Amino acid sequence: MRHWIVSATLLACAGCRTFETPANTPVPNVHVGKRERTWEVRCHGAPLGFVVLFQEYGRARDSLYVVRNPWHQDLGMIDGLGRAFRYVPHREEPVWVGSGTIAAGAREIIGAETECELVELDESVSTPVDAAASPPLDPSVAAGLPQSR
Repeated sequence: MRHWIVSATLLACAGCRTFETPANTPVPNVHVGKRERTWEVRCHGAPLGFVVLFQEYGRARDSLYVVRNPWHQDLGMIDGLGRAFRYVPHREEPVWVGSGTIAAGAREIIGAETECELVELDESVSTPVDAAASPPLDPSVAAGLPQSR
């Protein structure tokens, strides 16, 4: 009987072996795009956010449109094929909300109930192109507040 218990114990210990093999995951490709253009998203004249175009090589498939709220926090993205994705808190991957034009994707990401229009901004003064008559922002205000350390 004792011989059987010792054999069972040795067999159980031999069965608990684990082997570790390193994963052969490929290194992801990093694409660096340059900011090309910015639009303000307006619904009935009220500003709801921004759409910023980033491009790597200038081709449509290399385009990435980042949709931001009025405080320039990223809400989602639209790829070069017109697929719109919204970022959801506590989720690793964004959620697909639709496909179509950039304005339709921005509307879905922002959550506007009616159609929106995109007004291109002049990057040098951060104001709408069609509102060139308005005075530019004070540079001290445009720079923002100093960050705490």
